[in-house]
Amino acid sequence: MQFPLEIDGLFSLYQALRKRNEHGLETFVLFLDLIKAFDSVPRDCLWAILRKFGIPDHLINLIKRLHAKAEMKFKVGDTDSTVANRIGVRQGSTEGPDLFLFVIQAAFETIDWSVSVPKFCTREQGVLTGERSKRVHGRTVFELKAMLFADDGAALFENKEDLIEGTKVIYPHLKLFGLHMHVGQGATLSKTEAMFFPGPGQPYANGDTSRFFVDDDGHFVDFTTEFKYLGSITHTSLTSDADVDKRIKSATAAFGALSEGIFRNKHVNLDVKGRVYTALVLSILLYGSECWCLREDLLQQLQTFHNRCARTMCRITMAHTIRHHIRTDDVLARLNIKPFTYYHHNRILGWGGHVARMDMSRLPRMFLTAWVNHRRPVGCPQMTFGRTLNKALAAKGIPKAFSEWSVLAQDRDEWTDLFRSPSN
Repeated sequence: MQFPLEIDGLFSLYQALRKRNEHGLETFVLFLDLIKAFDSVPRDCLWAILRKFGIPDHLINLIKRLHAKAEMKFKVGDTDSTVANRIGVRQGSTEGPDLFLFVIQAAFETIDWSVSVPKFCTREQGVLTGERSKRVHGRTVFELKAMLFADDGAALFENKEDLIEGTKVIYPHLKLFGLHMHVGQGATLSKTEAMFFPGPGQPYANGDTSRFFVDDDGHFVDFTTEFKYLGSITHTSLTSDADVDKRIKSATAAFGALSEGIFRNKHVNLDVKGRVYTALVLSILLYGSECWCLREDLLQQLQTFHNRCARTMCRITMAHTIRHHIRTDDVLARLNIKPFTYYHHNRILGWGGHVARMDMSRLPRMFLTAWVNHRRPVGCPQMTFGRTLNKALAAKGIPKAFSEWSVLAQDRDEWTDLFRSPSN
């Protein structure tokens, strides 16, 4: 089972925010948006950065030759124009995104971080949730300044004062590398936005979410209650409600677009309908589901959508269902598809095994068994990833103890066969 690289970034960010919330801490996040990031990198700066990272000169010279005599073509009215391109990486090229990664990494590595950085603890043989915050033996302490994925970035701060100070450092520093944050000025709103994630039981309104300025020229950043990061909706509540709602809407649109030609077409074989639905609609519905913390009501919404689509493909109405006592399992069997929980459990268990096999130096693996060295508030925390994964393990009859299932997951093929076996 293959997972997009975006899921690594989503999982790490969500785990960082949820772990701090689980331990009673609030968090401020700055979601960066860069103006024409790939087109604004100075090439002399790029060559110097590549050399600093140890790229040999002969390879840098080859990359230079790829960018030599580059031209931009555009059309104004009926006139075609061509101008020389002397800045940025090549758009549409295979090496362009990789070269940009060197630049953004160099930019953040050289920031003089003058504010406190959120700290986390982890250990190799830990637990998914409920770790004792004062545990000392075998733990590793690590920091998380920012999450970077291509030109999408998220910087974490412990309070509003650190957020403002940190933004005032990041904004001019990125300019040194030819990168420009999209901030607001006058009537123009900022695409770089901040979010406040309150601690458990703390009303959102109690936090300071007023606009703040990043320089003396009137450039500002506003707060938002939700932000689309790497294709997933991040909400200040840290629940999966907004993202699940978005995925259902996107999947509904995809189902509707194919409805007349395939899904409602009586001339298309039911097995073909099921295959198309699984490959296209379910893939859209389940994007980012590896990071969801699913309460029972959210799971019910997803199951309802899944079952409604199955009835539509079989051209069965609710009236037919009630009058003839048609069982949902029989409808799914006609299409040769499984109940929704089958696909969701397989997805999250595949992801859990994937992360368990990672080296402890990688962020997703560290966050899988992470906790914050801060006393947890009294009471049950809101739904967590660990509890969601444990429910999937229990449904498949796999031991819930991390020390047991993580060992089973080390062999990818055997782990996949285990949770995909016909008995499960």
